[in-house]
Amino acid sequence: MSPKDVQVFVSLSRQDKETGKRFDTIASKENVIVFKQEYEAQNAPPAWQTVRDALSVSKALFLLVGPKLVEIKKSGGADWSQVQSWMWYELGVAASLNLDVWVICDNKVAINFPVPYLNNYSLGIETKANGYEAKILRSYGEGSKFDFGYSQSRRFFCPNKACGARYNLHNVLLKGESIVCPTCLKPVTFPKGWQL
Repeated sequence: MSPKDVQVFVSLSRQDKETGKRFDTIASKENVIVFKQEYEAQNAPPAWQTVRDALSVSKALFLLVGPKLVEIKKSGGADWSQVQSWMWYELGVAASLNLDVWVICDNKVAINFPVPYLNNYSLGIETKANGYEAKILRSYGEGSKFDFGYSQSRRFFCPNKACGARYNLHNVLLKGESIVCPTCLKPVTFPKGWQL
């Protein structure tokens, strides 16, 4: 399989233009195909089938959480209901296909909605030519998979007993820094930090 045959599915809010641009900057330098689905976009009917078909030929789903998506959740109402429905559908299809699911919070935006299924979590999009996300996309082109536990140093278990989520955490955190678990939304503090 050549890298041009490798596709990844990117899910984001159309309103998060800067987040999308940052990811596009990385992806354009790598030899992968990006199928981008904006929640507010209406695919040609039936939209559910377009999403399902695109996911079925993708190696991973990247859920990009930008500041506008967080605002949509805060506002609630019909806009959030539509976004949430599509997001849950995409996550469900990705889980059924055993795809890697990445939740990437742009510039450490604090996620404010639960993601029931993921296996990779990252805070920030690094746009350097040989940055972290570029290496990840390149690795998909080379046939890699980033399922839970692919790297012992990245394996994270949410300490909230009611949650129990487990995913690979792709950040270096300083002593005392905190994150929000993307599944239970509880804060998690790292007294000793988190090194990769």
